[in-house]
Amino acid sequence: MLSVLIPAYNEATRIGQTVLAVKRTLPEAQCLVIDDGSQDATAQRAEEAGADLVLRCPHRGKGAALQAGLRLATGDILLLLDADLEETAAAATALVEPVCRGEADMSIAIFPKTLKGGGFGLVVRLARWGIRKLTGHTFQAPLSGQRALKRELLEQIGGFETGWGAEVGLTVRALRLGARLVEMELPLHHRVTGRRPADVLHRAMQFYAVARILLRLWLTPHHRPEAATRKQGAP
Repeated sequence: MLSVLIPAYNEATRIGQTVLAVKRTLPEAQCLVIDDGSQDATAQRAEEAGADLVLRCPHRGKGAALQAGLRLATGDILLLLDADLEETAAAATALVEPVCRGEADMSIAIFPKTLKGGGFGLVVRLARWGIRKLTGHTFQAPLSGQRALKRELLEQIGGFETGWGAEVGLTVRALRLGARLVEMELPLHHRVTGRRPADVLHRAMQFYAVARILLRLWLTPHHRPEAATRKQGAP
């Protein structure tokens, strides 16, 4: 069985379309939305769109929301999606295929190169550099929240890191376990941040969270066989 985990914070204008796209494409999957203490109607819109379960949690960050959702997920394979994908969430379901076929233990979505954010790219560069230093592998989308993975792998990893560094923790810990990771470019779009003071503050907090997790991982070396990473379709 497949469980789709969608952490959401103040995404009332987008979560409905995201859930509808998931339910239309994967009607048999468990669709679980975790409302991370939203101050708008995110939870209500998710319920109206047909989410199988909407979990209301205090605002503790993305990693904590995912961990709360994991406790209620029933699937052997997990699909992690951001709440702001809207109708392109249907394309993200392709991430499940290489995991189901046994070709990868985790698949990661790459957004189209034409999709540019409004930031400076510092957090992405930090995450990419840190993962390369810790594992020897380079990822185009080190912070991508669109991922499919085996539940067994996640349990071996020990669950999700708290905060905004959840994806970095997943990647490094999976590679240290010898897991096979694959990146796939998919026709996705999402809300991008700009350069307003609130957006800059958001990225500064994200930078700090990623740096903290990288430091923790650096201080806890784990010697396991390295895994192969590749782009989908590569030999």
